[in-house]
Amino acid sequence: MNHTEHAYFEAGYKCARARLRSDDKTAQHWQGWFSAALETEPDESYPRRLFDQGYREAQPRRATA
Repeated sequence: MNHTEHAYFEAGYKCARARLRSDDKTAQHWQGWFSAALETEPDESYPRRLFDQGYREAQPRRATA
């Protein structure tokens, strides 16, 4: 990988947090960074999973019944 696992996870996390704040410009920045980073990756499946994991972890927890 050309970037660290943390970088992909953090990009997803920051993108989601920006969306939750309705900060579209920042969310687009992190989505754009991720898309550009994927262009240099020979296999994008693992970085995509890391980004998605970060995105999910930024979401508010829902109460379970």
